[in-house]
Amino acid sequence: MKKCVLALSLFLCTFAHAQENPEIEALLRLERTQIGQIQATNSASSTLISSTFAQNNVAFQQSIDELRELTIIKVYYVYTNYRQSPDFNQLNLDRKRFKQLNASFPELISDPTVEWELIEQTGCTSPEMGAGFFHGFVIIHRPKQSEAERLAEIARLETFLSNPTDIFVQEQMDPLVKQLNPPSNQTSSTLIPDHVAQFKAGSDAMLAYLKKSLRSDEIVLKRDDKWVNTSFTVEENGAITNIEIEGTQPERIETAIRRSLTEMPKWTPAMRDSVPVESKVDLELRVSYSVSVNGMYLMNGSRPAFDINLLMEKPAELTSSYDGITSEQIFLKSSPVYKGMEALDPFEKSALVMDVTGSMTDNVAALKRWITANQDSLKFTSFTFFNDGDGKETRKKKIGETGGVYHTFNVASINDLITQTMEKGSGGERPENDVEAILFAQKTDTICDVILLVADNYSEVRDLSLIPRINKKVNVLMCSGRGAVRVDYLLLAKETGGYLLFNGERIELSRLQNRDVLSVGNYQYDYIGGAFILRKTTESTTRTKSNDAEEE
Repeated sequence: MKKCVLALSLFLCTFAHAQENPEIEALLRLERTQIGQIQATNSASSTLISSTFAQNNVAFQQSIDELRELTIIKVYYVYTNYRQSPDFNQLNLDRKRFKQLNASFPELISDPTVEWELIEQTGCTSPEMGAGFFHGFVIIHRPKQSEAERLAEIARLETFLSNPTDIFVQEQMDPLVKQLNPPSNQTSSTLIPDHVAQFKAGSDAMLAYLKKSLRSDEIVLKRDDKWVNTSFTVEENGAITNIEIEGTQPERIETAIRRSLTEMPKWTPAMRDSVPVESKVDLELRVSYSVSVNGMYLMNGSRPAFDINLLMEKPAELTSSYDGITSEQIFLKSSPVYKGMEALDPFEKSALVMDVTGSMTDNVAALKRWITANQDSLKFTSFTFFNDGDGKETRKKKIGETGGVYHTFNVASINDLITQTMEKGSGGERPENDVEAILFAQKTDTICDVILLVADNYSEVRDLSLIPRINKKVNVLMCSGRGAVRVDYLLLAKETGGYLLFNGERIELSRLQNRDVLSVGNYQYDYIGGAFILRKTTESTTRTKSNDAEEE
């Protein structure tokens, strides 16, 4: 009899577990980040859904309809690990809160493009203290901007476009980032420390090289002895280019300097965020007939103290515009757009089509920075930008006739065209008229081989029904490197014979057969019957690691 009861109990437990929402269970298995206490407040880019300490209630402070209109980037679930009873089960409480959230806002949990993080606060030591800690969900979304704020953001982008650098500064959307990642905790053995460009073998070796390479019979004959200011660029691969010599120098001296610097062994390039970057070196050299002083740098003969002006330095006018507001520095060469452009097929002539709606400014900045760095080898035949209807009301947007699409063949015109397109748009709902813009480029640009769509992964494609009208290959570059790729864009690339560019990786889709499995980042998709289906709960996803939390 006892065996029967035990078997029945196991069956009921298994049945109950099977009834749980698999998406919620995957989220509950995420690793938990510990911090003493989180300070969470509502802001233009964060919305709180609070819960009471040790209770499973969830309180929405604004309407669900308002939340649904937001472009949500990330959600934090926040709780404390303090517990009064040793029998208290934190995981069960978490599950109840998630279920309440899901009952009111199921789209939030089911959207694979939304990133999740579970935060365990460890600083609570009593129920009284727990009442002062935040519990619940913090939703991070694109800012709710006034018209003045939207135009100010465009103006900051316009300033950047006129002088692109490797760093783009914009408002930080996630107010919890600095709390969870304070500067003192950001060091890691896997990161290469930031440093300026350096002669690989060291200062003494560089001086020995200069003493030998700067000499010539003519300099010795003319008994030259003078200091000359020079500057040059150390490229990302350590090569020296763009040599400049200050003032008018005798030909023998200029020739010796250029030969010496040109033939100099490669340097160790400057590093920023573990990525090699281009930098400028100012170097004062002594060109002399005397063996003892030839090649010296700086008047006192000391070792170099280079005046490095890294090209990725952030412009002062951009940072000053964020007076009193938390800013975010985006290192563009590490961004998905920049890395995607680096992975393009160099033999294809592409018509570029880009979504510039909403908060796409950092992606536009990355595109512009890449174009500036590669302007001598561009394979773009035209540029098309779209804003989903010039601010048109949703009810007036017709498939194929939404509008807000602008085009140029001239790379020199893209700065003005980008800002004009953004100014005429006003954000609005998430779905965009990507295919309409592609068809416009296809019709206007008759010499391109392919079309490159730079797409916003947080936006659905409104007009997928127009795909059969596309007669060129469409390659899709995803702006977001986090979360799952929206299946709209996988289908667009697959149906046109194109490839996907995701976080610097080129993923071919043309050879996919029915029932094949496609892997993109940490996610997998089944390709079935001309459609992609995301595997949300497989072991391949990021929502897998089991970690039974401590109890509240």
